[in-house]
Amino acid sequence: MKISPEQIEALKLQQQQHNKAKQVDGAAFGEFLNKEVQQGAAQQGAAQQGAVTNAPPVPGLQAMNPLLQVQQAAQIQQTAQIDESEFVGKVEDLFGKLESYAQQLGSADKGGLKQAYSTLEGIQGGVESLKKDWPGVQSENPQLGSIVSELETVAVTEQIKFNRGDYV
Repeated sequence: MKISPEQIEALKLQQQQHNKAKQVDGAAFGEFLNKEVQQGAAQQGAAQQGAVTNAPPVPGLQAMNPLLQVQQAAQIQQTAQIDESEFVGKVEDLFGKLESYAQQLGSADKGGLKQAYSTLEGIQGGVESLKKDWPGVQSENPQLGSIVSELETVAVTEQIKFNRGDYV
């Protein structure tokens, strides 16, 4: 089969028309995109003037809407109070275990020492749990952080004493 110059010209004309269609489609898409962006911005402005919803906050939106800042601060404070009361409950439980440990050491039998050692291990596990569950307690609440540090110091000191044989 021979390729004639007319066929080449027809093919070139077809490609030019196809390229023009792509350019028109690209331009149309650009115009469509610009319209959608403008409409989206207008809708966002209208939503900001409307009521505040419980939708998740958009990054940077807090700077524009002070009501969101107040709402989020209240939620954070409420969560912090719940966490703090749970934290204090765990600390009180550890103090109770320390008292139990002291009573077990006071008993004269060998079974008391075994129970005391397991209680001491429970105290150390509780302190580690507190440090793991609330890693920023020292910076957020220095008083509670110092209590955790003291509990850790007492637990380590008692373990050293116990292992050294002070209570045998």
